Amino acid sequence: MNDDNNQVEKRELEDELEEREYIIKDIAEILDEEPHTIRNWLKELEGHIPFIRKKNGYRVFKKEGLERFQLIKHLNRDQEYTLKEISLYLDTGGEAFKPIPEVSADSLLAEEMRKMRERLDQLEKRDQKRDEILEKLADQLNKQNVYIESTLQERNENLTAAMREMLEEKKQSAATLQEPIKKGWLQRLLGK
Repeated sequence: MNDDNNQVEKRELEDELEEREYIIKDIAEILDEEPHTIRNWLKELEGHIPFIRKKNGYRVFKKEGLERFQLIKHLNRDQEYTLKEISLYLDTGGEAFKPIPEVSADSLLAEEMRKMRERLDQLEKRDQKRDEILEKLADQLNKQNVYIESTLQERNENLTAAMREMLEEKKQSAATLQEPIKKGWLQRLLGK
């Protein structure tokens, strides 16, 4: 039975909240804002906040109006939306996202500087890799140069030695041609 009573009381409270009317002063107290802030929001976002105008000229708000003011406060204070951005948000039924804020010259320059630093870092890394590759190539060229020089030196020495041997053989063969031919005993006997 207590559960039924609690539910009945809860429904009555909800019905009372649905039917309750709030004036700007009430909304300001609930949201912990100044009344002039609420009036400014109402002026700037006129078509987005439901209200009823009484015979005495006062605007009164029901639960929907209070909830709309709570949303506006959240977007303005917590999400840092401007009133124009809130209007766009409410016009699109909450589908719009926060527009890109205007970018100052300082932030543009800072972004450009950051990009330039990144590019400079990339270029320095590329230069460092290129220097490493050039060093390796220089080492390989030096090794090849040493090999070529030693090979040429060895070839020159071999050629020089071969030429000396040929000259020696030519000298020997020329010397044998110039020596008088000694006659053997048979030739001497026959006189030839």
